[in-house]
Amino acid sequence: MNTPNFQALLEEKRALVNKRIDELLSSGFEQSEANELVKYTFKTGGKRLRPILVLLSCESVGGKSAQALDAAVAMEFVHAASLIFDDLIDKHRLRRSLPTTQHVFADDKAISAGLFLASKGVQTLAEYKDSRITKMVGWGLVDLSKGEILDVITELAIDVEHYLTIADLKTGSLFSAAAGIGGVLGGATSEEVDCLYNYGRAVGIAFQIKDDILDTSGDKERQDRMNLVLMHYLDEVAKRQRVSSILDDKEKSMAVLRETAIEFALKKSREHVEKAKQELKGLRDPGKRKLLDDFADYSLERKF
Repeated sequence: MNTPNFQALLEEKRALVNKRIDELLSSGFEQSEANELVKYTFKTGGKRLRPILVLLSCESVGGKSAQALDAAVAMEFVHAASLIFDDLIDKHRLRRSLPTTQHVFADDKAISAGLFLASKGVQTLAEYKDSRITKMVGWGLVDLSKGEILDVITELAIDVEHYLTIADLKTGSLFSAAAGIGGVLGGATSEEVDCLYNYGRAVGIAFQIKDDILDTSGDKERQDRMNLVLMHYLDEVAKRQRVSSILDDKEKSMAVLRETAIEFALKKSREHVEKAKQELKGLRDPGKRKLLDDFADYSLERKF
């Protein structure tokens, strides 16, 4: 369970990450518009969970978060790039109740910002000169891209296992890279790095499922997306030929979704949280893994 102390720790780490983001992007371009463009996506808020996971994973094996801070920020750059591309593909006008990058600056500039941030993230990680780190971010980017392709070509697929595959590729990929990279920088053994990598994968899926629940419950801008909550409802109640009408009549279907599909999704998320915690048994210091236990719980218990 999460405690006020853990919440305070998250805020402390988030502040460190935000400060370093600003420092690393403060002098990227001579043109003010270019600087404003690449910084914009960070002005819309964000939980910074991937970089925080880098820092906590580093500490969980005895390292100091300061040595992993740039790597943490690099993972947030990569994640921010993926959000820009996601919004472009889905044609979203809002993210976190604020205009998306392409809505403020136009599509071509948003694409350029996304490419810059992804490249900046990879460059920053490469400066650690550790092939394990570059491999993990490489795997993460490839899996993320594969997940995006599958998501685009199977937009209305109503198969839970297929959905979980996409969640693993699109979300689990960067969470696993974040946890594994943090472990490397903290001096983890190869076995511990594997445990952290697998932990991140499971936490990422749990996080994505909880995002689906929150989107279905509140984010009207994103309620047109197929997700696990809608999939379960359609699998159990609706016929395949009624998919379009169910999605159009969201208000009518929500009453049933709330009682059945949301609980199903919560159960799936809990399963992945427990799977993540099992991976932590491979860490040498049981006392330090409490932070990652709490992080896994937070991925399920969070309200936003």
